[in-house]
Amino acid sequence: MKTFKTNPLAGLLIFVLATVLVFFSCQRASKKTGEKMMEKTIENATGNKADVDLGDEKAVIKTDAGIIEVDSKAQSWPDEIPNDVPEFTYGKVKAVTTSNIDDTKTWNVIYEDVRDGFIDKYDAELKEKGFETVTMKMGDNGGSITAENDKYTIFLMGGEGKLSIAVSIKKQE
Repeated sequence: MKTFKTNPLAGLLIFVLATVLVFFSCQRASKKTGEKMMEKTIENATGNKADVDLGDEKAVIKTDAGIIEVDSKAQSWPDEIPNDVPEFTYGKVKAVTTSNIDDTKTWNVIYEDVRDGFIDKYDAELKEKGFETVTMKMGDNGGSITAENDKYTIFLMGGEGKLSIAVSIKKQE
């Protein structure tokens, strides 16, 4: 009669592989469940069919009205924003959302570590590029700017080191 010796290392390896496979399949199933729940919520709220793809670094939402992309790993001003719009350089990019809904392209850039005095500095840059601006200041460390020209609308609001700036391309009629 032949006797088989079991290798404890092989048993441990099989256990680890099985655990990793179960973990990743559960994680994938959880992600798919989250995507389906978001799709149903969007469809119920808008009446439009939705397709949600939750990646590790990006979330993409497609509907009949358009596409929204959220990039939580973005660390720079989007290259796609036209050069007519001055880059906001008074903080650190934390995330970028890009949307193209009903033929209107919009970027929303979230910043942290925003330096004091950003309102006056960015307002001057916008005016230099031909934008008409309306500013509201709250001391040196907060406020908002609404800026427009023939092609773009910009809305910026921030304070206490955090800021959000939205850049939209106007529909040309």
